[in-house]
Parts: sequence; C-alpha cells; structure tokens
Amino acid sequence: MEDRTAVEASNDQRGECPHLRQLSLDPAPEQPLDDPPYFGELRATCPISQVDLGGGTISWLATRFDDVKAILSDTRFSANPMTPGFPVRGLPGSDHPMVADSMIRQDPPLHTTLRRCVVKYFTPRAVEGYRDQVEAIVDDHLNALAEQSGPVDLVSQFALAIPTTVITRMLGIPIEDAPRFFELTERQTTLSLSKEEMYRNVEEFRALGLEYAALKEANPSDDLLSNIIREQYEVGGITRDQLAALITILIIGGHDTTAGMIGLSIFTLLKRPDQLALLLSGERRWDIAIEELLRVHSVARMGPRRAATEDVTIGEHTFRQGEGVVASIWSANHDESKYARTTWEDFEIPTEKPQHLAFSFGQHQCVGQNLARMELMVALPRIFARFPDMQLTDPEVSHLSYRDDRAFFSLKELAVTL
Repeated sequence: MEDRTAVEASNDQRGECPHLRQLSLDPAPEQPLDDPPYFGELRATCPISQVDLGGGTISWLATRFDDVKAILSDTRFSANPMTPGFPVRGLPGSDHPMVADSMIRQDPPLHTTLRRCVVKYFTPRAVEGYRDQVEAIVDDHLNALAEQSGPVDLVSQFALAIPTTVITRMLGIPIEDAPRFFELTERQTTLSLSKEEMYRNVEEFRALGLEYAALKEANPSDDLLSNIIREQYEVGGITRDQLAALITILIIGGHDTTAGMIGLSIFTLLKRPDQLALLLSGERRWDIAIEELLRVHSVARMGPRRAATEDVTIGEHTFRQGEGVVASIWSANHDESKYARTTWEDFEIPTEKPQHLAFSFGQHQCVGQNLARMELMVALPRIFARFPDMQLTDPEVSHLSYRDDRAFFSLKELAVTL
C-alpha cells in the first residue's frame, strides 16, 4: 500500500473526499447491535472514503450498498492478499501462503477449481438431504435443555452446539475436538493479532487439518472430507496445503458465523415479542424473518477486502490500479437509501424478503449459505415452539457480553430461563 502522504496527495489531485479516519468495527457501547455511527456519516457524506488500518496502512472503505455490491461483483478487484495494494493488515490469516492459496483468497481460475471441490455439497438440493439430521440434532439439544433447572446459556448449549455438531458430522471429524478448533477459530478471526501471531495460528490450523486428512485417508467413510480426498486430492486436483486450507474454511465457516446468528436471532426475537408473536401466529414467515435478521446483524463485519488490478470506476469514484478497498457488508446492509429501518431496535419483519449482502456477493458469495439458512430455519422455530415462556435473565441491551475485535460478531453468552 501507499503511505498516507502519497495517498492524500493523489487524492487531492483527484478532487475527492478523503475523510480519513481509523477503521474501527466497535459499535457504540450504548448500541452494541448497531453499526458504528461513523458508518452512517460516511454513507451520507463520503461513501468511498479513506481509512487507516493501523501502522500507517491506508485503504479505501466503501459503505453504500450499491458501491459494495458493484465492487464484489467486479472481477477487476482481486481477493488475493498477494495482489499489490491489498489491505492485508488485520486480515484473518494475514498473507500466509496457505491462506493466500485458499478458496476464499484466490481469483479465477484457481478459485473456480477450489470452489468446485465443495460447492456440490452445499447446493439447495444437497442441503435438503441433511435436513433430517439437523432436525434430530436440534431436537436432541432441546431435550437436553429441558432437563436443566435454572438459567441456561443458549450460546454454549444451543447456538454454538448446533452448527458445531452439524459440521463435524458432515466432515466426519470428532466432535470431541471442538474445544481445540474453537480456540484456533477464535485466534484466527481476531483482527488485532500481529502477522507473526496470525502465521502461527494458521500453521496450527494447518496441522489440525492434515491430521484430519490423514485420519480419513486411513479410514475413509461416506462423509464430506472423505469424498473431497477421494475426488480431488487423490487424483491430483488439489495440493495437500489446499486440502488443509479447505478443511480450515469448512470448520470455521461451518460453525462460527451460524452460531453467531442463532444467538443474535433468539435475543432479537425475545426483545421484540410483538414480532415473535407475528411469527408464532403465522402472520409473518420464518424464512423472511431470517433474511431480515441476517441483514440487520451482518455478522461478517470485517470486509470483504479487495485490491484493484486496473483502474476501476465505481459510482463517482475511480480506484487506481494497486489500491485496496474494504467493501463493508455491514455498512451496506444498513444503507438508509435502501432500507427504511436501519437500527436494531427498529427491527420489524417485512412481508417480502429483503435484498442483502450478508453472505457477500459475486464469485466469492458464501458457499455454505444454504446450510446456514436451513439450520436457522430448523433451530429458531423449534426452540420457540418448545419453550414458549422463555425469557432473558437480563434484558438490558447495555449488559450484553459480545465478542469484539473479531471478524465475525456474536454474543459471548445468552442467559435465559426456559
């Protein structure tokens, strides 16, 4: 990246608004579930602005829906952290070679090859084949909750437990290892780690992935990981590091973001009993409610990040070749020009599914989005049907315990009485 002086001088010559500030994903303490107030200021006054990522690293920040969508759909913006100008600082995994060579960080044609390894297992039809298992998993955990007395923590005992159980069964890996990959995920998605710390964590995750690969090579079964090894790795379609990277992505993506959405969705509906009543009476549809919850909470809050591989004009702004941009999905999903309701406390279930970018857009749109939606569609109606008198033990929003400095937002705990 260019240093601050060079960028500002170039910007002055182009007659654009730099509106330089420090990039922060911290919500206002009194409004922990809303996007930072400065996002709204930028959307109104300087929708493509400069931000300081720390250490003197400057990037552009796109905050409006149409601009973010255009950037994510334009193949002239690279997702590869090795691209000149890419805003690497604070990126989970940094520019570690294994991360840079992974599906989520590559451009076509390698991205297409790597995505093809897994996409067929997450089509709507394929995901429907998992529904009976997901329903049984949810019911088992609801039964376990019913046996407890006193307050329970729905984050650890339900929101996190459901997608963790689902993804470990799909991959065919031991659920007993969950604490191990929880810790690795926590570190991998912490934004303030140094490059050295990021590299060490990537290496640990790589070792875990290769451990699972060796397990499946020795004892293949009818599971997702065994199939990928047989169909892709053993025929030379992907390297061993690419296999390890795929396993890491599937583990992180398979449990962390969905867990965050389950917890946040339960909290939101408990705080908006009028909206919950509409769902329980059938006046509003669960699938539409889930799309609005995905939009409002936008748990993937750190990006995505891209670098221009040639001069690209988006709206009234021209990105020069070699300039980086943070395309804020979080901000885009609260764009006042797109949505009548942009704050969490105004949550209402619409009558039609909202457009949103919660799963990103373009060629890097989340491969697991159909699975995440299905898990939400099973877990949320079932928990409210099973425990119609469920209440928060502490309903004050200002008392929420949530994970900060993270690529993916979620509650740390959610205590309720059933």
